[in-house]
Amino acid sequence: MLGVIFYLCCIGLVLTLSLAGPIFVALLVDELEIAKRLLLHFLLGGFLFAGPVIAIRQRIGRVPKIGGLFLVVLIWLVMPFFAALPMADITELSWIDASFEAVSGLTTTGSTTIQSIEAWPQSMLFWRAQLQWIGGLMALLTVFSFIAPLGIGGLSLNAAASSGSLNTSIVARSRLETLLLRFGLAYLLTTIFAFFCFLTLDVRSFYAAGLAMASVSTGGFLPFSAPLEETVGTTGLFFFAVFLGVGATSVFWHRMILKMNTDRLKEHRESYSVLILLGVLGLILAQRLISVSGDGGANADNLLIEGLMNSASLVATSGVESRPGVFSLLPLPLILFVVLLGGSAFSTSGGLKHYRAGGMMIQSWSELDRLIYPHAVRPSRFGSQYYDLQLMKAIWSFFVVAILTISLGTLFIAASEVPFEAALTATISSFATAGPVYTSGWEQPGTQPWPAFGDYSVSGKMTLMAIMLLGRLEVLTVLGLFSSHYWRNR
Repeated sequence: MLGVIFYLCCIGLVLTLSLAGPIFVALLVDELEIAKRLLLHFLLGGFLFAGPVIAIRQRIGRVPKIGGLFLVVLIWLVMPFFAALPMADITELSWIDASFEAVSGLTTTGSTTIQSIEAWPQSMLFWRAQLQWIGGLMALLTVFSFIAPLGIGGLSLNAAASSGSLNTSIVARSRLETLLLRFGLAYLLTTIFAFFCFLTLDVRSFYAAGLAMASVSTGGFLPFSAPLEETVGTTGLFFFAVFLGVGATSVFWHRMILKMNTDRLKEHRESYSVLILLGVLGLILAQRLISVSGDGGANADNLLIEGLMNSASLVATSGVESRPGVFSLLPLPLILFVVLLGGSAFSTSGGLKHYRAGGMMIQSWSELDRLIYPHAVRPSRFGSQYYDLQLMKAIWSFFVVAILTISLGTLFIAASEVPFEAALTATISSFATAGPVYTSGWEQPGTQPWPAFGDYSVSGKMTLMAIMLLGRLEVLTVLGLFSSHYWRNR
């Protein structure tokens, strides 16, 4: 138990220290009163989290499996509500709306209850953007430290082992530190590089920082309400698409590229399937943009980049549009399928992941072959990854529970007088961490308009928050805590 408390307080302390960013912004833009109040939250967080860390740092041991599951669920449950405290204190948001913003930020969902972000203090906009950046890193560490080593949802244990991640039974401090240094540093450097790329476009440094954090984390919060295309131009859309593509693909694939490991690069088919889907969908969107532009394709090059950027946003489960209504150029079922499928495993994107979809397709194809050749023995693999029976059981278990979660969430939200299509879209976009997809203007003329997230009932907002967290925690992580076999045999 001491280990769980220690690591929970460490995460809380990191989140507290990150308040230095909004404090600096507040001082920079003369929001002095807000800086003072943020400083109080900084001191409060330091008092709550630093004390236990110092007191028990020499007494912690290894955290067992069930303790690791409890820890990761506790982190994702507690930290958003601590992050919501400054928002509820400084802005006019109610506690439930502030919590919704914090959960949406840390899960990189990007759904918002704010009507006009121009009325918000810049320090709070920075805090909101920073939360999604921290959430992207937390998602990576959660996968490497707990989900993959425990085989939750069928994620590859071989990939986890090759990364120097934790083993399947314990959580060790030295290995957590190794993960944080290895992936945290790469994550930070990528964000800094993205920041300077956006700076070259002569956009405000505040906007450049927000865009960098949003693209690398595949989040949906932007620091402005104006259309992205108008703010950053075609070159900015290209940069945004590139960094969304980085966020949607596996960190293992990135390391293979950096190390020029050509043999393993050829076999990492998941990242290529992500890129192929991104390219095909981008071409379709570009064609639709050209057909509705009315200029006869004279601006085809720019529209091609815009199509690829919107496609990258969908595949990476960011949900950010270049301009309002671009996603609605395609059928809603297709958009929901793409965001639910998501990007690669071991990335910051949400969704079911191509890794699992590939495994289910391969098994389905094998079962069809068995109808003709009942005794045939064929290896099941997707690139370098082999799928055995236990792995497929885990993948199908995750898929069934995910569909059940989406179904129940849709029913709960629709019961609060939300149109069914709106309830389904809100649920899938929340589960896949692609919240802005909901606001793309899907209403048909003459039909009831979809309510904004801010107009949802308290129960509807709480349901969406739960779905966001379940989507980020891969659902089975939470259900693992309720293992009757474990509790009966304690």
